Amino acid sequence: MYRFPRLYNLLLKLVHGKYLPIRYKEIARIIGKNKKVLDLGCGTCLLYKYLDTSCSYEGWDLNEHFIKNNKGINVKLKDAFDYNNYPKTDVIVISDLLHHITPRHEELIRNAQGRTKKLIILEPHVNFYTNNKIKWVYKLLDKMFGDDDGFNSFDNRSKWFKNKKEVYNFFMKFKPKMIKEIGLDYLVVL
Repeated sequence: MYRFPRLYNLLLKLVHGKYLPIRYKEIARIIGKNKKVLDLGCGTCLLYKYLDTSCSYEGWDLNEHFIKNNKGINVKLKDAFDYNNYPKTDVIVISDLLHHITPRHEELIRNAQGRTKKLIILEPHVNFYTNNKIKWVYKLLDKMFGDDDGFNSFDNRSKWFKNKKEVYNFFMKFKPKMIKEIGLDYLVVL
């Protein structure tokens, strides 16, 4: 699905249903107007269309297919871990990225938090890979249709937290200004 941006967007709609636009509308509301926004792991830049037109946007992703698909949007083929090259921003957004980069998710949060006024994180509070009896089925489906993006192994990604409480407790370590449940996700503001 990571080779085909339209298929990726369709699968996001199937997974998140009515909550897909709600997620981005809420992030855009929190961002507000006249802000410089860096969207790490921007994917197909879904957030961009919800931002107020007074905001400036820069998206970073390592997927060449997503970058090519986002013509006319300030999107770059860059690594979210390239901290020293972050532009000056008012807000950094990390959406649906942390579970892809486990076990380095905490490192990214800490570094991003130190380089912006506001950090907004949107991340699933579910882990579909926790049933060890059928893990091989998940691994196969992941390879064919899922999150096998080539940047982080299935085994690393399957170590994402097992349940809502674990994800919530993880985010509470950062003393968030806000944590809100939206569908299958937690929206966190630091």
